[in-house]
Amino acid sequence: MEKLFYTMEVVSGVVCLVLALFLHFSKVPEGEMCKRNKRGRVYIEVAYVFLGIASLIVAGIDSGQISSMEYMKTFFIQGIAPLQVLLFAWAFIYPISASKQIRRFMQKQFAFTLLLLIANLIYYFSLGGKPYTWPAYVLLGCYIVLATVYIRIFMRVSKRWLTRHPDRESIMRKDVYPLWTGICVLAGLGVGICLYPDVILQFVFTAIYTAFYVMLALQYHNYAISNFQYPKENVTLKPTKEIYSSEEKPIIQLTIDSDTMDSQKLKYEKIDEKLARWKADKKFLHAGVTIQDLSKEIGINRTYLSNFINETYHTNFNTWINGLRIDEAKHRIIMSPEASLAEIAEQVGFADLAHFSKQFKLKEGISPSSYRKELKELKEAAAG
Repeated sequence: MEKLFYTMEVVSGVVCLVLALFLHFSKVPEGEMCKRNKRGRVYIEVAYVFLGIASLIVAGIDSGQISSMEYMKTFFIQGIAPLQVLLFAWAFIYPISASKQIRRFMQKQFAFTLLLLIANLIYYFSLGGKPYTWPAYVLLGCYIVLATVYIRIFMRVSKRWLTRHPDRESIMRKDVYPLWTGICVLAGLGVGICLYPDVILQFVFTAIYTAFYVMLALQYHNYAISNFQYPKENVTLKPTKEIYSSEEKPIIQLTIDSDTMDSQKLKYEKIDEKLARWKADKKFLHAGVTIQDLSKEIGINRTYLSNFINETYHTNFNTWINGLRIDEAKHRIIMSPEASLAEIAEQVGFADLAHFSKQFKLKEGISPSSYRKELKELKEAAAG
């Protein structure tokens, strides 16, 4: 059994390191896996590397140097699990909420987690590290408290996010919640293994979390292999005679026949109608939305959609969608004067307050704080 135990640790360690490399070098497209999703994936890669190295260290320890395999695995779980859960929680929370408040909170949790890891190291190497003692129960209790806090934070953040993006609920329920539930189940199993250390149960637990990590890595990779193809639009162009500029450089003029012009007009009307519904649903508030996402959702070729936006609004996609967000932000500043600008920035789809302020000033000529101040002064003047 001892040989099988160490073999499983080697297998688990190698699998985790291979999965980290697999995720790191797999291509991540735009859209659902946008910038913040990519950052979230990095935390999962770090979790894999950390667990992989730790598993190989455990497998390399001479069994004669430890009192029991059960004690070693118990320490391994109690010491590693808090950091693992923290990294996974950050990977799931960051893509849907990157507010400064959340970042500061998670940074504090990282400090607490490191202290807990150090306390486990001291207890194991200096005090024997045996289970069924009050220090072991205290350390395990700290881990349970931290895990519970992460679960509550994720549920609160995801609930708030879904109130602003109800159309994404199916994605959360299908892709995100099952993975998060699996992490919570593993955390609970880890607590049970620490309370009742047994070599066979620990062996099974190692096999379970290794299999789950494989599934989690493949789920992230599934985003990368999604490839949507669009049919090319048929446009008939008729060349006319060459004319020359004063610099004697040839310029080729192209005219579109009447049938093509009528077809283009109908398609533009169709795009305008679909965009009107899309804007009415305020889907431009989704953080990280790209022109690829929009073209897929309304069923219009990306290039054709880009041309429509350029010709209709005389700007590019990013400037157009930022303009929609700024208009919504102005409305929310008026309707919710007590809300912070950072919160409004996140609500309307900006990654952070600095980017929001920059785009707001580019469009309105003043900063959002100055805009709010002017509104307040006008309101006070009207009341006086």
